[in-house]
Formats: sequence, C-alpha cells, structure tokens
Amino acid sequence: MITTLTLHIDVDAFFASVEQLLIPALRGRPVAVGNGCIASCSYEARRYGLHAGTSLTEAKKRCPELVILDGQYPIYRCFAEQIWAICRRYTLSLETFLDEAYGQVDVEGLRLSLAEEPTGTAHGRPTPPLLGQRLQRQVREESGLNVSVGLGANRMLAKLASKAAKPAGVRWISPIEAADVVAALPIRSIPGIGAKTASILADLNIITGGDLRRLSREDLVALFGIRGEGLYERCRGNDIDGAGPGSGGPGIPRRLPRTISRETTFHTPQSDQKQICGMLFYLLERAMRQVRQSHLAARTVELVIRYDDWKQYAASQSLEETELDREVFAVVETLLGRLHTRRVSLRHVGVVLSNFRRAEATPSLFEPAGRRRRRDLHAAVDAIRDRWGHGAIVAGESANLLGRLRQNDYGFILRTPSLTK
Repeated sequence: MITTLTLHIDVDAFFASVEQLLIPALRGRPVAVGNGCIASCSYEARRYGLHAGTSLTEAKKRCPELVILDGQYPIYRCFAEQIWAICRRYTLSLETFLDEAYGQVDVEGLRLSLAEEPTGTAHGRPTPPLLGQRLQRQVREESGLNVSVGLGANRMLAKLASKAAKPAGVRWISPIEAADVVAALPIRSIPGIGAKTASILADLNIITGGDLRRLSREDLVALFGIRGEGLYERCRGNDIDGAGPGSGGPGIPRRLPRTISRETTFHTPQSDQKQICGMLFYLLERAMRQVRQSHLAARTVELVIRYDDWKQYAASQSLEETELDREVFAVVETLLGRLHTRRVSLRHVGVVLSNFRRAEATPSLFEPAGRRRRRDLHAAVDAIRDRWGHGAIVAGESANLLGRLRQNDYGFILRTPSLTK
C-alpha cells in the first residue's frame, strides 16, 4: 500500500511566460528568452519548431516575428520562490530547481485535506488528480503562471506524468497502470537512456520500454554495467534513484546528480587572463555552493572553453573528494593552462563537477587545522549569501570582475544564465 505520493511540478515555458505576464503586449505572440541560443520560448514560438538550444539566428529564420529578450534572471527567481512557497503548503518536503520541483505528499493527509471537495472523488474518496488541480489552480491565482503537475509512486513516474500533461495539465500514473505506461514509451523517453544507449538498443531491435523488458537483468548488466540494473527497474516502472534524503528536506528520495555545472558566454570575446580566471572562479564557487547545499563532495572537475572562432575544447581531471572551492580551482587553473594555448579570444567558458559522493556529516578528527578553517569559512560565507544573496560577498579571483560587470543581490549579471544542469 502506498503511503506517500511523489509530485513533479514543472512551470510551463517559464522565462517566456513571465515576460508575457509582465508585458501584456507579448501575450499570444511568439517570445524567446536567450542570448546566442534560446533558453526558453513560449508555446506560440514552439509551433514553429523552436525549442531550448535553438540558435537565435535559426529561430529568426523559422519565425521572423519572434520577439527575443535577454531575460531577467533575478525576476524569474522571485517567481519561482513564490511558486515553491505555494507547493510547500501541499507537501511534506520539496526539492526545488529553477523551473521544476519534486515533492512528497502524505496519502492520509491528502484524504483528509480533500475530503470536503465536492468533485474529483471516486467512490467518495479524494483522488490524487484533485490535489494536482487544486495546487495548479492556486499557483495560477497567486502567481499568474501555469504549471503542469505529475503524480506517481516515485520520481520517475511523476516526471513522466508531468511531461505528458504539458502544457497546464495534471496527470496521475497509478501503480496499476505504471508498467503499461512505461512499456509504451519510446526508449529515449525512459530516464537514463541517452543517444548512445538508445543506438546500442536499436541495433538489438529494442524500440520501446516493452521491448526493453525482453532483456534479462543479466543481459542489461552485461551490456551496460551497473547502469543496466537501473534500466531493468525503470522499464518496469520502478525508480531506483535514491535512497536517503534529498536537499529539499527529509523523506525525499534522491539520486546523486550526474553533474553540477555553471557556464556562461562573455559579453564580448575575452583574452584578458585575469578576467577569464575571475569568471571561472565565479562560476566554480556558484557550482561548489550547490555541491555543499546538496551535502555532496566532488571527485572530478571538467573545464570547457570555446574560442571566438567557435572551436571548443574540454579537459577533465580527478581529485580527492572535496567541497572546498580552492582545492577545485587549483585544478581548473591547471586545465586552463593546458587548453588555452591559441592566441584567440574566448567566447564561452564553463566548469562541470561530477563523480559525487555524499559528504561526511562531521569532519574527520584528524583533518588538518587549515582545511577545517577553510570549511568553517565556507559555512560562514554560505550563510551570509543564503540570507543576503550571493552578491553580498565577492571572493577570490571574482574580484577581477568588479567594475567590469554589473551586479545585483544575486551576483554578477552574466550574458547567459549560470544554471545547474
């Protein structure tokens, strides 16, 4: 018997929807937010085949009347916080990202809280879709934005449900139908299956989730190693991603993220080494702050650079697991010296952290005093930034950006948003 449900809430066309809400003249028109490529576009724009990642040059060719905006990340963040505050009224705990969130709902509490609703019941008992409809209605009334809501027995099913409900819908995948729903999906729609894995499966004539079930657990492990275990469970509607609490609060099952990254395009192509290092340190400390908030430690860092002639290079290096900025930045500087060898300005830089482990709750008794002091310093700086915004403190090489980039409470205003992936 299920005692808790998982919710997935996804804000529809988030950035573009906020702009249409704030600027009435944009309503009903194709709108895209981004710089260089689309970060978010309205559903009117999607009718032209536009989507996140489409270059703005190509977008204008497909849709000449497209309205393109740079975006206002601090404003989007305010809307997101308002929406998540509403969602917390309905959930035991909530794990939030920029435009989506996962929450846990107590089934008995759901029954009691919805018992007075005149509609949406089956045999006199409240149904999960009623919860989603009520939450959706309250978000629309209080924020003016539409969300899609998915409900299921686990995170995977909830996310699949919200995707099927878009835009502005509610979908509940019950335990009885879960296996059949996943069986009908194309394999690329199953979490954990990317282009490379799909190509291998296609060679075996595996096209849908139902086809994937024909392979035994042993077959999948032989093909994909430990990932095969996950594929075996997911194609049956089970989610093995995570035991243990998530960063959103106790009780949220959460897998370790594959990567946490921050990246941006320079306002103008950059060759000044101090500014390049300043930007990399800023991006890295934003990523490492997310690592610490998630109670993780990173063991691999990758540096990505793109020259002004669009040639892109990347290099990664392993390190001892850490959640301290300086220990990772020393490796980033080494990678930069290895990659940045041409006399061409850089257009884009990014850092990608991966290979995570859960951080120890308490430091080792034998931890060096200097490292303990750095850990305490990070805790103090993070606490200040949590209260006053990241821009309250400018640290390390980030000081090289002072006077060169505009700032607000959130931090430096970048040409493209620095978001978690």
